[in-house]
Amino acid sequence: MVHDRTNGNDLSLTHEFMSVMLGVRRPRVTETLHVLEGKGYIRSSRGKTTVLNRVGLIEDAGGYYGVAEQEYENLMNII
Repeated sequence: MVHDRTNGNDLSLTHEFMSVMLGVRRPRVTETLHVLEGKGYIRSSRGKTTVLNRVGLIEDAGGYYGVAEQEYENLMNII
């Protein structure tokens, strides 16, 4: 969702900030980023994550990506 709202593929986010946004412990963010790196979807370094394969990320989300986005779109069309 952050990638949807930024220009380019570089996301300047710390693991700590991602953990707060997602409501999970910071080590879990680090573990998950390592898994996504292993699949070739992202490259992650200190305070920066680069999206390499957006299609792969969306497919790996298994249908969960897009639900919140659609609700946001519905809400914004109402206002």
